[in-house]
Amino acid sequence: MNGVLRLLGAFVLRDFRIATSYKFNFFFQLTYGFFIVAAFYFIAKMADNDTARQILARYDASYFSFILVGIASAGMMQTSLNGFAEQMRNGMTEGSLEMTFACPVRPTWILVLPCLWSYVFESLKAVLILVMGVAFFGADLHRADLLSGLVMLMLVVTSYAVFGMLGAALTLVLKRADIVNVVFSAATALVGGAFFPIDLFPGWLRAVSGILPMTYAYEGLRLALLAGAGLYEIRSQLAILAVFSVVCLPLAFMVASAAINKAKRDGSLGVF
Repeated sequence: MNGVLRLLGAFVLRDFRIATSYKFNFFFQLTYGFFIVAAFYFIAKMADNDTARQILARYDASYFSFILVGIASAGMMQTSLNGFAEQMRNGMTEGSLEMTFACPVRPTWILVLPCLWSYVFESLKAVLILVMGVAFFGADLHRADLLSGLVMLMLVVTSYAVFGMLGAALTLVLKRADIVNVVFSAATALVGGAFFPIDLFPGWLRAVSGILPMTYAYEGLRLALLAGAGLYEIRSQLAILAVFSVVCLPLAFMVASAAINKAKRDGSLGVF
């Protein structure tokens, strides 16, 4: 019996040491549940809250229409947040990453081009979600300004790509940064207002929302698709995302390129 217990303990200790050797991954796995709990907390607040109804009146829309836009746009945003790192991770798993970066193509293009199909597919899914929401569940999008929504979505992609590039760099350096990307995606979706109006948040959380481009992305998309706001009406959201993209996207490309060059020098491109 003691021998069995020692054997079990040895395997548990082995796996514990492997898990904790990836410190970022281990920490975020432990804390991921917080965001699930927080999501249900705000769902409960939305269920019966006069303040929430007053907030939704800004868009002249129901909560279902509000969250429908968040769900439809989430896939596109998640592609920008996680797509680059996922491609990097797949290359490591398949053992093809080192050969890919040996091709006479700029490394940043190797990061971007494999994600193009994901963007196309997520765009189709977003349209389908909106159509189903209107056709089967009575969502009200008859005032939607499609031009404003399209311009906003293009800036959403470029601004979110900043974090996607940084996630890809983390994946190259830390090797198991996928859980970091997942947790960051969940956190920004929650704090940025994907599913709940940020006015429901406590003051300190609203302050965090105010520095995230996601907050202005969801706000702009909802104003365009639910309230029929034109480009002029959402100019402040557009300007914030445009400035963020122009300033931060080149920096993110530089960080990703530096991570690729470091992995090349270390000979760790193919290390999983």
